[in-house]
Amino acid sequence: MLQITLNPGFVCILAALIVLAAPRVARAPIMAGAAVAALWLMLDREFGAAVADAQMGVPVVLLDLDALNRIFGIAMLIALIIIAIASSARRNRSEDAAILLMAGGAVSALFVGDLISFVGAAALAGLASAWIVFASPVANAAQSGVRLLIWQGLEGLLFLVGVAFHLSAGAASSIFTQLDVNTIGGGFIFVALLIRAGAPLAHVWLKDAIAHASPVGASALSVFSTMLGVYALARLFPAVPLLIFIGMGMIVIGLAYAMAEDDARRVGASALTAQTGVCVALIGLGSPLAMAAAEGHAFTTIFAFCGVQLVLGAILVRRGAAHVSALEGVSRAMPLTATLLLISALAASGAPLFASYTTITIALEAMAQWELQWAWALLACVPAGLFAALCLRLSLAAFDGVAQRTPIEEAPFPMLLSAALAAFFCFSVGVAPSWLYGLLPTTLEFAPFAIDRLAPHLALLGAAGVTLLAARALRLAPAEQHLRLRDVDALYRGPLAGAGRWLGVVLLRVYGTVQAFTERQAAELGRFVMRAVRACDRPYRGASGLASFAALITVAAVALVWRFL
Repeated sequence: MLQITLNPGFVCILAALIVLAAPRVARAPIMAGAAVAALWLMLDREFGAAVADAQMGVPVVLLDLDALNRIFGIAMLIALIIIAIASSARRNRSEDAAILLMAGGAVSALFVGDLISFVGAAALAGLASAWIVFASPVANAAQSGVRLLIWQGLEGLLFLVGVAFHLSAGAASSIFTQLDVNTIGGGFIFVALLIRAGAPLAHVWLKDAIAHASPVGASALSVFSTMLGVYALARLFPAVPLLIFIGMGMIVIGLAYAMAEDDARRVGASALTAQTGVCVALIGLGSPLAMAAAEGHAFTTIFAFCGVQLVLGAILVRRGAAHVSALEGVSRAMPLTATLLLISALAASGAPLFASYTTITIALEAMAQWELQWAWALLACVPAGLFAALCLRLSLAAFDGVAQRTPIEEAPFPMLLSAALAAFFCFSVGVAPSWLYGLLPTTLEFAPFAIDRLAPHLALLGAAGVTLLAARALRLAPAEQHLRLRDVDALYRGPLAGAGRWLGVVLLRVYGTVQAFTERQAAELGRFVMRAVRACDRPYRGASGLASFAALITVAAVALVWRFL
C-alpha cells in the first residue's frame, strides 16, 4: 500500500482548495500560511529520500530532499509569501487559488524523486499558469490563456512520450536522475524542459502570458514557471554542451527585445529570458563552479523579477497601462512606486550591492575557466545590457516630466510592501552573500567585491549608461512610442493561423461533400435491397421477381452441394 509522504508542495495544493471557499480577508493569510508551513516541512527534515513505494511496478518517491532542490524551494516559497501580501490589494478568488495551485505544483515537482511524479506535478503547475492568465482582467487575456494552454499541452505531450520511451528500459529508470539526451526518451524530455525554460522559439509564451496576466499573476508567472525548467535541466541534463548555445541564444533574444519593447511588462519578461539564459548556459558548462553559479543565479533572479513585475503591476493598477512610452509623470504621481521601480530594475540588472551581482560574478568566473571567450564576453554584457534596457529606459521615462503638477495617487500599500520586501531580499543577499553561498550544493568561498571583479563590472555598466544617454541626447536612439514588435508568435498567430483556418474550412467542405455522397449511395443501396426483398415475397409476380427467386434458389442449392462435398 502506498504510504503518502507529505511533500511541502502538497500544503499549497490543499490551501488552494481552501482559498476557493474562504472570504477575502482570509485568503492572503492562508496563502502566506501555506508557504510558511511548506518551508517548515522542508527545513524540518534531513537530506535524503523519504519512503518509496511501487505502483504498477514503477518506483514512486514523493519526497527527496537535497541541497539542489532546497535552494529552489526556499526561493519559491519566500516569493509566495511576498506574492500573498500583494494579493490582498485586490479581489480575485479564482486567481488566488490558481497562484497557490501553480506554486504547489512547482514546489511538489522540486521535491519528488521519480519522473512520473515530476511530470504530473509540472503539468499541474502548467495548467494553473493558464488558469492565472484566464483569471486576469486585462484585455485579450482569454486568447492569451488559450495560447498558453496550447504550449503547456505540447510540453505535456513531449513529457509523456519521453517518459514512456524512458520507462521502456525498465522500472528502475523512473528515478529522477541524470538522463542521456541522445536517447529517444531523454531527447523528448529535454525538448519539453526547453519549452518550460523559455528557450528560443518557445520564449514567446512567457512574454505573452506575463503581458496579459494580472498585476499579481505576472509576478507569480515570473517565479514559478521558467525556474522550474532551470531546476529540471540542472537535475537531468547537466554538462550538455548544447545548453551553452541555447542559453546564449536566450541571452541575445532577451536583450534585443528588452531594449526595443514598449510594453514594460514585456520588457521585464524579456530581461527574465536573458537571465534564465545565463543559468541554462552555466548548466550546459556543467563544472561544479558553473552549477553553483547557475543555482545561485536562479535564486537571486526569482526575487529580482518578482519585485520588477510587482512594481510594474502597481503602475498598471493605477494608470491602466504599463507602457514605456506612457510612463512620463509616474515619479510625480507615484513617487514610492517609481523609487521601487528603480531599485528593482537595478537588482534585476545585476548592479553592485544587489543579489544578482554576487551570482553573475561567479558565473563569469566559471565561464572564464574554459576556452569560451565569446561566451564569457556575451555573459559579461548581460548586466550592462539589462542596465540600459530595463533600468535606464524605464527610469528615464518614469522620472521625465517631474516639473508637471500631477495629483499623487500612489499604488496600493500591500503591493508597495511586497515589492519592498523583494527589493530587501535582493539587497540583503547582495550585501552579505555568504549565507546564500552556504545554501549552494557546492562549498564556495568567493569574494565578489574584489577590485578585479568590481571595476570591470562598473566600467561596463557605465559604458552602457553613457552610450544610451549619448544616443538619446544626439537623437540617434528612436523615441519611445507605442508599438508592438513581431516575434515568432506572429508566424503562428498570422500566416499559420490563417492557413489553419483556410485548411479547416476546406476540410469541413470536403467532409460535408463526402458525407452527402455517402448518404445518397446508402439511400440508393437501401432502396435496391428493399426492392429485392419485396420481390422475394412475391416470386411469381413479374419476370424480375421470378428471376430473383430463381437466383436465390440457385445460390441455396450451390451452397448445399458445396457443404456436403
